[in-house]
Amino acid sequence: MTKHIIPKKVMTNAFLMNVYKTIIIVYSFYIGFSAQVFALDAEAPLGGQPIVEALFNDTASLERKLRQDREEKIAKIRAYYARYDLPLQHEAEHFVDAAETYDIDWRLVAAIGFIESTGGKHACKTADYSAFGWGSCKINFDSYEESINVISMNLGGHNPNTAKHYAGKDITQILEAYNPDHIRPGYTKMVMKQMEIINDQNVQV
Repeated sequence: MTKHIIPKKVMTNAFLMNVYKTIIIVYSFYIGFSAQVFALDAEAPLGGQPIVEALFNDTASLERKLRQDREEKIAKIRAYYARYDLPLQHEAEHFVDAAETYDIDWRLVAAIGFIESTGGKHACKTADYSAFGWGSCKINFDSYEESINVISMNLGGHNPNTAKHYAGKDITQILEAYNPDHIRPGYTKMVMKQMEIINDQNVQV
């Protein structure tokens, strides 16, 4: 068998070429990173605000905005029910927290609560803390917080037993599965109208 011997000079040149390419890549990365740092420094106020401090301030600002957004949603639901002094006004925080946990519209379950029981005023007599039509008044809950959490979980598609009805669906499809129009005509539109009313509440936080 004939051996193919690569001349030492060729091997040396190939090695040097690879080293050269590596140096170019590293240098390019360094230049790119330096340009970003320079851009951040250029936008900083005179006196030079450290980059870490700027990022920290941006994060803190975002957290404040998220807190304010949450408080505004809570205030709107509370005001929505408080117009008529309805029981579910005291559950405003639970509606928002459950909606965030299960990734559903924050107004959805609150609006259902108004249509199904006038905000808890006409809650089921045959089941405890049942103000949302869930289980046809045959399922007891330990509190409204629990019932809000359970219903939000289901409507968000997080219960394997009911996911086929709700997972991956928009609000209209969720409501049509929850209470079909052929059973209660106009149900979807009624709930969505209440969602708009909740959103339009004029509150200050």
